[in-house]
Amino acid sequence: MTGTRSVRPGIRFAAAGFILAVLLSAPRAEPPPLTLAILPLKLLDTSGEPIDQGPEHARRLAAMARGLAEDLDAGGDYRSLLVTAETLRARCPDERPDCLLAVAREAGASRVFVGVVHKSSTLILQLFARVADARTGRAVLTRDLNFRGDTDEAWRRAGVFLAGQIREAGP
Repeated sequence: MTGTRSVRPGIRFAAAGFILAVLLSAPRAEPPPLTLAILPLKLLDTSGEPIDQGPEHARRLAAMARGLAEDLDAGGDYRSLLVTAETLRARCPDERPDCLLAVAREAGASRVFVGVVHKSSTLILQLFARVADARTGRAVLTRDLNFRGDTDEAWRRAGVFLAGQIREAGP
């Protein structure tokens, strides 16, 4: 009987060690990507330029939103949802913050992106960007970026830089 008792603790320790080794070596599940609703970007043009660039700017705003979504999705930490302007017009015609947050939550997002480009001249543009918690509306990231040139390339580079800023801030 004495010999049996001394073997059992050894077996228990070995079994516990084996289970611990299996648990520690098992691949850990990555947290699911954070879902980010990207609202349509807005433009404030105070440049006073005589040529109507509305269609060109609308295209650039949409391309920036798509590029931002693609860049964030490619990093793996985010899953982006592009909210259309039509959805917002139908659901939130006055664009109240509580309504915008509700649209984002109903789409399954835990965060929401809002961006405004301010064009003050032909060469000077600013991008005001905010990522907020879709439940509380509290800002989790705010960036004010300047970029030069009202060209497709300048807008694309600004979007790529912003995506990097959002990724660096982390989910």
